[in-house]
Amino acid sequence: MSHDSALADLEAYSAAAREIERLLAGDPDLLQRAVPAISGWAPVQHAAHVTLANELVLRNLVNLAKGSGLLVLFEAEPKPAALAVLASGALPRGVAKAPRMVTPPLDIDVRVAREWASKLTADLDALRASIDVASAPRCFIPHQELGPLDLGQWIRFGLVHSRHHLAIAREVMAVSS
Repeated sequence: MSHDSALADLEAYSAAAREIERLLAGDPDLLQRAVPAISGWAPVQHAAHVTLANELVLRNLVNLAKGSGLLVLFEAEPKPAALAVLASGALPRGVAKAPRMVTPPLDIDVRVAREWASKLTADLDALRASIDVASAPRCFIPHQELGPLDLGQWIRFGLVHSRHHLAIAREVMAVSS
């Protein structure tokens, strides 16, 4: 992945974070309504999950940009199937299960999810202002499903994962309204 495409993905990732905030500005009743035929999670849970997952993505991006920290590897072989998923820009639905640490509470309060999303957007903006993608060392951090990903691939994952859950949340809200 080129530095330019990583920077473009970082911009799009930031836009997706703002979309999460806009989604959460909606009707709390609709945000808390699940449609099991579409998803077992309500829209607020999708937003909370993405926010929790993106906190981990941001931590990984910081560590990869400096080339040190928890889980950083300097030798790893990316999985071709994972790279194809990232290149496609779409995660398959219903294939992966969220790890416990990023599974949203069943009773997540919309106000709390809004606070989480706002903090994520601010943290992502701060990262965008400080990260130097071009001078980052080539290193990897493993993803639980996709295997080892480098800085650009983690940015891409954050973007694709955010869009994935935004689409599901919007679909649920469209049916609920």
